[in-house]
Amino acid sequence: MAHYVSDEDVGQTTSFNVEKSTFGNIEAEVELMRVREHKHPVAGTGLGGTVATSPIVHKGIVYFGACDKNFYAVDAETGEEVWRFSTNGPINASPTLADDILYFGSYDNNLYALDLNGKHLWRFKTNGKIFSKAFVHKGVVYFGSWDKNLYALDARTGKEFWRFATNGEILSWPVVYNDTIYFGSNDHNFYALNLDGTLKWKFSTKGEAGLFNNVAPDGVVYFSSFDCNIYAVKAETGELIWKFTITEPPNTAMCFQDNILYFGSRNCNIYAITTKGELVWKFKTGNVLAGGCSIFGGVVYFGGSDNILYALDKRTGNVVWKFKTNGYVAHTNPAIYNNRVYFGCWDCNLYCITMDAELVWKFHTSLSYPAPLIIESHETERSVETVWKLEKEAERKGKVEEADIADYGEFKGTYIDTSKTDYLGRKKKGYK
Repeated sequence: MAHYVSDEDVGQTTSFNVEKSTFGNIEAEVELMRVREHKHPVAGTGLGGTVATSPIVHKGIVYFGACDKNFYAVDAETGEEVWRFSTNGPINASPTLADDILYFGSYDNNLYALDLNGKHLWRFKTNGKIFSKAFVHKGVVYFGSWDKNLYALDARTGKEFWRFATNGEILSWPVVYNDTIYFGSNDHNFYALNLDGTLKWKFSTKGEAGLFNNVAPDGVVYFSSFDCNIYAVKAETGELIWKFTITEPPNTAMCFQDNILYFGSRNCNIYAITTKGELVWKFKTGNVLAGGCSIFGGVVYFGGSDNILYALDKRTGNVVWKFKTNGYVAHTNPAIYNNRVYFGCWDCNLYCITMDAELVWKFHTSLSYPAPLIIESHETERSVETVWKLEKEAERKGKVEEADIADYGEFKGTYIDTSKTDYLGRKKKGYK
């Protein structure tokens, strides 16, 4: 088992030929430790087969995007591909379905609209990548871009009605409640806009605000911030009601049911708190990040960067079952359809499993290597010393250890300058 400790910057790089999707824990720990040191959200990925979006299942078809630049439609029963639509960038924005039109963004800076047969209806070009999931309300589609704008478009034609400028990238998934648009920005503000795009109020935090989805039931808006807080504010005025503070930033989508909010954090925990800001339970996962969540039949489904999809009792947080994959189950809200669970994974697969965690099928995307997590270069990253603890643990710094690991061949490891590493093994022979 590998052991990892933080250390000072070393400035030495090491390359590997180990396939991450199969032999993942060594590489994953190194990369996730780098993520944990990063003081900002990490939403960027590069090219690969990773599925980091939340699927939609509609009339027997699963729709989802992948980092291989393709948007897929797959038969929900068999896992057979029905069609695919190609873009010019990785797709990390989860799709939205409204009035039989699919909306999703791509890292090629476009928001796309397709019909259910994969026909291209229109696309709208922004000046930045699109990670934000779109929200459709009364014939208008709302979404944010890394160009710092929230856009309002005609849902049928893609014509722009207006845009609202902030001072930071918008990763937030907007939500409309009582004719008010709520979303957060990386400028540390959470915004409420009127439907004409004028500002109603904004609430300032000390970190990137409103990441992923936001919840707005019963006159209260709940949102997260990278300042390590979950906030509850009055939907009409933005007045603070309470905040729930944790040790590290919330880093996942929230889900809400029966006056309980569920979310994950970089501190490895999944939390359940009441709408009064009181802790109900927390559950410790095996790694530094957790993915999105869904609730069905008294069970909350939660993906983790320990390569596990968890099913937890929503009342107690006790484990119902765990399903092991070969990659992060991150940034994807599982979809429940006909008593099956569908979710994407960093190992280049979309999974279909039963409600008892038995594999039904998995669909492999067009690329066999996972996408790298991309951390923006504006912050200096701490390097991580990797100590390979196989039969013998390397005791001396700087000593190169060699090991033959099953049939993966020989590799060497001492120090890794993690600002230069990504998912490894991408050039392994036989990869597409």
